[in-house]
Parts: sequence; structure tokens; C-alpha cells
Amino acid sequence: LNAAELAANKQLTEWRVQDLNSKPALDWLPNASFDAALCTVSVDYLTRPRELFGEIGRVLRPGGQFIVAFSDRVFYSKAVALWTGKSDLDHIDTVGAYFHFAQPAVFGDPTAARVDTATPTKGDPVYVVSATKSSS
Repeated sequence: LNAAELAANKQLTEWRVQDLNSKPALDWLPNASFDAALCTVSVDYLTRPRELFGEIGRVLRPGGQFIVAFSDRVFYSKAVALWTGKSDLDHIDTVGAYFHFAQPAVFGDPTAARVDTATPTKGDPVYVVSATKSSS
């Protein structure tokens, strides 16, 4: 979202616009300050996912969940090459690898699920890959 869209959302009490590809650090957020984080239909555009996943791990409390949701829709001109031309199963494996190889390594084993009601002729598949921040 851009600043105008965020400013128009009256439910938000606070927001920030940040290019996570040029600066994946979330240095304005304190350590262990969130119970959960959600990345929705954006993981396919990240150029530095291991760093960002590590930062999400830093700001999550022990036992906190990081949930990544995506579909098979993508802007091919913006998606990273690793994502384009791959199957949905490849995408699930890729996001699982982002959790596994996050720096620093803080997440337990990821799980994946298809969470949509799409049919072969209507709708898009939606997948969720999530992991829990380790206690130690």
C-alpha cells in the first residue's frame, strides 16, 4: 500500500511506508514486541527475504506466529525470478526455505495449507505457509 491508501484507513492508529527490498531492517520496532506477523500476497516480490524473515523473527515474541499468504496471481514484471515459472508446490517450498534459512535462524518447522474455496473453473488458489518463533 502507499501512504495515501494507509492514511485513508481510519482503523489504523499507526502506519509506515517502507521499501523492504532496499531496507529489510525493521529497526524502528523493538525486539519481541509482536505476537504475530502477516505477509499477504507480497512474498513473491521480496529480493531479500532471508533478511526480512530474520527481522520478523526478531520482533516476534517467543511462540509468535509468522503467516505468509499467497496465490498463483503475480505481476510478472515485478516478481523475483525465483518465483516466476514455478508451480504452487515450488512456491510453498520456497517460502518454507525462507523460514528455514532466515538469518538469524529463529523459526521452527513451517507448515503449509491451501485455504481457498476455488474450483478448477472459478477463483484462485490461496496458500498459507506459517512458522512459530522458537522459545529459545
